[in-house]
Amino acid sequence: MYNWSLQDAIAAFVQSQQPHFQAQHDLYLSVLYSFVDLQSHLLTLLGFPPVP
Repeated sequence: MYNWSLQDAIAAFVQSQQPHFQAQHDLYLSVLYSFVDLQSHLLTLLGFPPVP
């Protein structure tokens, strides 16, 4: 019923990526904030008032 070798491979992959978690988290927040900033500028350009 369970594919233990596949589950072990997934766990090994996640463990191998663990040293990069902080860099991935920082990249995610950077892209998210850039996107929100771009949308804010776009909405202001279209005439919507900026939100304080």
